[in-house]
Amino acid sequence: MVHFASLRGAPALLIVLLLCAGCGSSGSSKVSAGTYVKSVCSAISPLERDVVTRSSALNNSTATNATEAKRTLQGFLKAIEQDSEHAVSQIRAAGTPDISGGKTVSGAIVKTFSELRDAMKAAVTKSHALPTSSASSFNSAAQALTTSVRGSLNNIDASGLTNPALEKAASKEPACKSLNS
Repeated sequence: MVHFASLRGAPALLIVLLLCAGCGSSGSSKVSAGTYVKSVCSAISPLERDVVTRSSALNNSTATNATEAKRTLQGFLKAIEQDSEHAVSQIRAAGTPDISGGKTVSGAIVKTFSELRDAMKAAVTKSHALPTSSASSFNSAAQALTTSVRGSLNNIDASGLTNPALEKAASKEPACKSLNS
């Protein structure tokens, strides 16, 4: 039997990254801070929820062989990649908050979520090379892939994502409050 227990840390890192951002975009239209954070949090919330749900399903998966485990892991990674792509598109569409440094902050948030998407894309590509000759070889390679993903996520620069005006608006926005629960 193939176990996904060694992969449990990767989804947690994704969630931390999601919560770090809290709110972001590089669109050219100026919008109020409240409108902006609502749009961004509404983009991030489904991604966070899907990571949690899919992580639980992955961890509870009982693959009977390495080929089945590989397919399950690839499905998980591909779904998170697609979810992050969707979030990036929605974050870009949020516009630019009409605050001091709004363009810089929104650009940093788009960049951060683009890096998340790219890390998941790379993980999907790497997952194609996972061996299926035995459960132990799959588990070893899957653990190495998890370490690689973890490293990629840890290297994402989340600096520049905070802004007092956006944090204040986010504290009042129900869509943002759900990110902290």
